[in-house]
Amino acid sequence: MPDNDLFEIKKRITAATKTSKITRTMELIASSRLQRGKNLLANYQEWLNHMREATRCLPDSCFGTLRDAGSDSKKVYIIFGGSRGLSGSYSPNLLQYAKPIADGQFVVAVGSATEAFFPDAHRLLGDKTPSADYARKIMQAARSICEETETEEVYMIYARGAENVAEQLFPPVREGEYDVEVIVEPSARVFFPVLLEEYSEAVVYEAHLQAFISEQVARISAMDSATRNADDIISDLQAAYNRIRQSDITQEIITVSNAVRGDE
Repeated sequence: MPDNDLFEIKKRITAATKTSKITRTMELIASSRLQRGKNLLANYQEWLNHMREATRCLPDSCFGTLRDAGSDSKKVYIIFGGSRGLSGSYSPNLLQYAKPIADGQFVVAVGSATEAFFPDAHRLLGDKTPSADYARKIMQAARSICEETETEEVYMIYARGAENVAEQLFPPVREGEYDVEVIVEPSARVFFPVLLEEYSEAVVYEAHLQAFISEQVARISAMDSATRNADDIISDLQAAYNRIRQSDITQEIITVSNAVRGDE
């Protein structure tokens, strides 16, 4: 019986050790992705600032070309929910935050967790590393909904650090007036649609990077916790294994000692 117990404990120690190695490796991968995401965001920030500055240069007449959507009209929500599993409460918390906001609206689901949570979303986009090309694809999905439904308002829901935010993407929110007159060629009205398209894609890319970074932070925390739990289980099982093994050795010594005394 003790041999069977030792065998079972040894099997559990082996399984827990393998789990610990896997979660530790996944933590290292998430750490690498986190650093890459931070570098991309830092390098992209200057370009995004230039794009924001450019939108401030345009006169109010350009923004007046956008139709004012009614408060009761449906909106498009781009939801960055991340990938399924292995990131703790990151995706569930964000999706629960998004649910009452996006209920009854047009949804562009970015990430497999969002796809699973919003299976009836108007556009389903899977897990991809943030990139300018993927931001363009996301924006095209939102734009196609606007064209099909004559919707004017597009919002994004994503995690920025530890905070979940709902941010207006279109029509763009002007961040103050530009105090210098700027000459735009061939004209502001011709330039505006081109700039608006580039600006929207830039903001989507930034939001995806912010969501990606937040997800990796959550995954690192989840994998670190899982690794520590596995290590605790290994420690407890090893202690149990040693107790049983020590008991077996003690019993063998007693048996041998009694046999020697009997021979005497």
